[in-house]
Amino acid sequence: MTTKVMKFGGSSLSTSEKIKNVAKILVRKKGDLNNIVCVVSAMGDTTDNLIALAKSLSSKPDRREMDQLLATGETISISLLAMAIEELGEKAISLTGPQAGFQVKGRYGFGKIVDVKTDYLEKKLAEGYIVIVAGFQGLNAIGDIMTLGRGGSDTSAVALAAKLKCDCEIYTDVAGVYTVDPRIHKTARKLEHLSYLETMEMAHLGAKVIDPRAVEIAQKYGVRLYIALNTANVMGTYIDKEQNVEQSIISNISIQDNILLVDKKLSEGESISDLFSKLAGKDINIDVISQRVIGDDNYISFTSLIDEKDLISEISEDFSFRENVSKVSIIGNGMRNQPGVAAKVFSLFNANKIDFYQVSTSEISISYIIDTKNKEKVIKLLVKEFDL
Repeated sequence: MTTKVMKFGGSSLSTSEKIKNVAKILVRKKGDLNNIVCVVSAMGDTTDNLIALAKSLSSKPDRREMDQLLATGETISISLLAMAIEELGEKAISLTGPQAGFQVKGRYGFGKIVDVKTDYLEKKLAEGYIVIVAGFQGLNAIGDIMTLGRGGSDTSAVALAAKLKCDCEIYTDVAGVYTVDPRIHKTARKLEHLSYLETMEMAHLGAKVIDPRAVEIAQKYGVRLYIALNTANVMGTYIDKEQNVEQSIISNISIQDNILLVDKKLSEGESISDLFSKLAGKDINIDVISQRVIGDDNYISFTSLIDEKDLISEISEDFSFRENVSKVSIIGNGMRNQPGVAAKVFSLFNANKIDFYQVSTSEISISYIIDTKNKEKVIKLLVKEFDL
């Protein structure tokens, strides 16, 4: 039996007409395949609207109650899509995350998938149903609904594909993965193939085509990914093993906004391990870290997300924050064997009087923390330098 998991994002479901279009795609795919599972996000701006509504009632909404609230967005999507499919003459059933068997743990708003018990879902597939699953949510050990955080529907879809041992197709509002986000740089080139490693790096570094956790699961379980336009009539980008990677030095420029640059002078007797243990204790996401010692003074600098500022402030009053910064990253498997990429970028920045606050590297990427006001200028310079 041929099975496929397909995921449609919120922009694909933002109106009743768009829901009807997705229903037509699923019915058409059902004619080519035996089993279709469709994972969906909340309609359009539903999640943002629900967050705004909560904040209009509470200055600091309870995290558990936020999860109960936000999970309703996907529940609306699955019901409406199932109705639209049935109107076309196909059998469909909607399942919430818990009904689909998603077991999660962690803190509210940032749940992690423990397992997916697919017995009931597979029973419905065997009965000929197109199964519509609410992404972004599951059930924790005490019976509470818990959401997976932004991008969680991608992770839900790939986790299901891993469990069902099938491919996963992710449909969005761009026609695949590009050298640069085409919404920022209109002449960016679409990539036909990428490796898991490049895609994971891109996702971690700000590319918004897929959640990085989804790529990690895909690589671990060998799930072939396909990212394409939500009309399903334009060739997209395949993501799998490295032999399919295009042989250019740099394949992508990724941008991440809403970065928080944090500085702190360690107090007497305070160790770096103590500081980061406290940060870890609050599940604060930490990215680029640097240390500098001036005389007897020890300074620590790191980046996080704007959303984490209040949590970081709870640890100490001695942090200083810089907002309105972005992380710009260049990524490519070809960097492994091509020296001098960092030198080119440093020269480019120097010639164009662009300052950066931090730089970090991996085997296939280099990232720079810059002022957001310089972001577009930097992207144009990098695109020209590396012919993207």
